[in-house]
Amino acid sequence: MIGEALAKHLCRVGELTREDRQAVLGVKGEVRPVRRHEDIVKTGSSPTFSVLLLRGFLQRYGSRRDGSRQIHSFYIAGDAPSLESIHLDRMDSSICAIVSSEVALIPHGELLALFAQRPAVEALVWRSSLSQSSLFREWLTRNSRLPADGAMAHLFCEMYVRSKAAGLVDQNSCDMPLTQEMLADALGLTGVHVNRTLQSLRETGLVDHKAGRLYVHDLRKLANFGDFDPQYLHLRNGQAAVFS
Repeated sequence: MIGEALAKHLCRVGELTREDRQAVLGVKGEVRPVRRHEDIVKTGSSPTFSVLLLRGFLQRYGSRRDGSRQIHSFYIAGDAPSLESIHLDRMDSSICAIVSSEVALIPHGELLALFAQRPAVEALVWRSSLSQSSLFREWLTRNSRLPADGAMAHLFCEMYVRSKAAGLVDQNSCDMPLTQEMLADALGLTGVHVNRTLQSLRETGLVDHKAGRLYVHDLRKLANFGDFDPQYLHLRNGQAAVFS
């Protein structure tokens, strides 16, 4: 299960030869259920494994002594949120479950052995990590330069497009089990501002978020509204497939 999930993730960002795929399928680790709001990785911890999300929804966040926090990214099934940890002595952010989820924990030793045998696989892991860095930069630009409604539209576009690339969209909707508090922490807004902005977006008829799901009625118009260009996601299937 773990090797198959890792192979699917790497195929989102590049191509695996038959030999490389066979090597990836042999990767071993631990499958672990995680409770809602449970931390999988904590800031300041010494990482010994990388996380692969098999089922559910995760978030990466940083927090301050006053209890405030900033969410840096959300993760859907098939994402690998901490592949970069193989090269870090300490984690600089925490990763926790938004809903009850299931993750694979792959020991760093297992990955290093795979890299030694299959350098092309290591290159894909690097590409995956660099794509995440691109996402962080886009979030910074979005939150600092777009108005609240544009920033929320941009986030909705991103989650929908990533879900579509992962085959998780059904009838123009996808799972997005986020509370308004989480949206506030991701967008740098207050809870009241999030509520007003969400109502404003609903009135456009382009998008809705309710009961833990995101409904996108016109992706092109929503992307234009939120100044969203999927290029920063470095999707293997490219922009044409995204808006098809």
